[in-house]
Amino acid sequence: MSRIVLAAIATPGHVFPMFTIAEHLIGQGHDVTIFSGTLFQQQTEALGATFVPFDGQVDVDYRYLEKYFPERAEHPPGNVQMALSLRRFFATPIPVLSKQLMQVIAEGHADLLIIDNTFYAALPLLQQPSDERIPVIAIGVTPLPWSSKDAVFWGARIPPELLPADLTRDQLVDGETHQLIEQVGEAFNQSLVAVDCLPLTENYNDVLMTGVDRYLQLATQSFEFTRNDLPATVDFIGALPVKVEDDKTQISWPDESLPLILVTQGTLANIDFNQLILPTLRALSALPVRILAITGGRSVDVLGEAIPENAKVVEYINFEHWLPKSSIFINNGGYGSLNSAIRHGVPLVVAGTGDGKLEAVARVIWSRCGISLHTDTPSEQQLYQAVTRILSSPIWHQQAQIIKADYDSHDALASITRHVNELIAR
Repeated sequence: MSRIVLAAIATPGHVFPMFTIAEHLIGQGHDVTIFSGTLFQQQTEALGATFVPFDGQVDVDYRYLEKYFPERAEHPPGNVQMALSLRRFFATPIPVLSKQLMQVIAEGHADLLIIDNTFYAALPLLQQPSDERIPVIAIGVTPLPWSSKDAVFWGARIPPELLPADLTRDQLVDGETHQLIEQVGEAFNQSLVAVDCLPLTENYNDVLMTGVDRYLQLATQSFEFTRNDLPATVDFIGALPVKVEDDKTQISWPDESLPLILVTQGTLANIDFNQLILPTLRALSALPVRILAITGGRSVDVLGEAIPENAKVVEYINFEHWLPKSSIFINNGGYGSLNSAIRHGVPLVVAGTGDGKLEAVARVIWSRCGISLHTDTPSEQQLYQAVTRILSSPIWHQQAQIIKADYDSHDALASITRHVNELIAR
């Protein structure tokens, strides 16, 4: 039995994949500790894992980010808002969390550390020589952030095959974005210097990706830009499985043969349903379709009497039950949601630009498994046209099925097991 620590930024999209991995490792006889925000303590302990909460001064409730970072509300979704999140939500906590992480590893006599790929508090540990620290695996729960010329993170989201061979990275990034990148880099270096670490001379994502012993991306090559310069640490392992349980939600329509359209704004950007859910309900109200809207935990009553006859609205559903029955999944570009859809071969309509979603949406466009509306607040006409376009042509479903077949050929948990065993044996 080995002692393994899993550390994740305290949001569902980062923690829930770790839960799946933790449950698998526990089933194999490993002693597992999860280091994350207090919100996830009860679920961690239900798995049979030990829980260590973030220090209170950096334990942020993701549901109320504006409470902790009021300036976030001053910026629309996009690069400026993402830069703020990277500085305040990801870089600033490094001194506190890195110290805690070292204590968790030492006190638990850990044999292996597994982090989500945005748990940058591991950067101080990764500055140590690999033979003087425990092995580290990063799990890619976001689009692959390697800043190669083939696919510039934060840059122009251009498919690699359309890039001229002599185009440089600097030419792909405008002046304003360069300034944002520099500000974020400075924030990371300030946090690292605060814990007596050397400042970074390369992009923080690149340093993490090359510094870990394994970087396991939760996707396949069919849903990621082709790159010629990826580090040897990277392995595409496909999507994590999700338990299929009986769905206890009683949902039915008069005509169950009509195409089913799912729509959600996720769990972070679900404050204002006028962004996506309500426009979708109005846009599709006269179409011969069934609509299932998911509020992501917010009360259905918030929608008032705006629910058309062909729509049902619930707070949560079992996506494993409903996605295989769906013709289209409309969402705001969360990476986990996109992976869930393509794992089931469901075409996408995406409307997201904030919180790094531009990167995720770019993969939808590149892989041709859906339509991007290039906005967080699509019009009813945009939604109507996108849905009818996909329903009227089999091409979208066929392409989604091709990617599904690629995902089906991967076994993420088996790959994780192999890498874990190799590193622990070493």
